[in-house]
Amino acid sequence: MMTFDLFHDAADDGSYALSINESAPLHFASRGAALGYAIKLANQRHQQGLDYAINIEGGDGRWRLFNGWRLCA
Repeated sequence: MMTFDLFHDAADDGSYALSINESAPLHFASRGAALGYAIKLANQRHQQGLDYAINIEGGDGRWRLFNGWRLCA
């Protein structure tokens, strides 16, 4: 299973971090851009019949599974 972790707070440089499989994070100009990238990769995994999870950190520091979008076949 591939996991995507989108952190709530911006990094010191103002970028937003997205970690994939607990690797060193990728940095994006906005949280939306990071989420869009995770969704793109999740769609690719879905089309290959593979599992994934997109986890998003809330402002309260709690992690939640993101499922507020629908995959396109």
